[in-house]
Amino acid sequence: MIKTKRHIIGFISIIFALSAGACGNSDIVRKEADEPVFETRKNITLDWTQIRNDAEEQFNDKTLYPMSDYIDMAFKSDENKVLLIWSLSNDISDNEALEYGNEYIRAINDYAVTQDFSIEKSSEKSYGGLFKKYDLEIQLFREDDIMENSRYIVNQVIKAGTDTNLELQNKKGE
Repeated sequence: MIKTKRHIIGFISIIFALSAGACGNSDIVRKEADEPVFETRKNITLDWTQIRNDAEEQFNDKTLYPMSDYIDMAFKSDENKVLLIWSLSNDISDNEALEYGNEYIRAINDYAVTQDFSIEKSSEKSYGGLFKKYDLEIQLFREDDIMENSRYIVNQVIKAGTDTNLELQNKKGE
């Protein structure tokens, strides 16, 4: 009987020791890992892949942009330039294409703002802080004109900080 009590007490002691150890501090999960930072930091490297994914999700959605065929973009670090490409429906008017293009530019800026809070948001009068730092090359064209850049609706380079309005390369009509 005494032997059984010793085994029971020993077993309970082992369980208690294991339980106490489990409640202690763990080195496996650190509290400081991956906590969001909400203050402005300097020298943020933008995640262009994430910006691209966000833009594709928005602008390839036919319920939001029924005249969209597909978008593409590239960041040319050696040229300090962002390239935005949008293939649009053959039925789109010039004015609709300009509206789509302006929305595309401002959205790319605002996606960058979510990664770097120091970048100025876009507004009706400004493409935003991203395009104060980087040149913008934008190409808007109808599906059938993809191989004929002379027929693009817009094929324009906008120098950083100028906020130049998009201009029609060729007028098709409204």
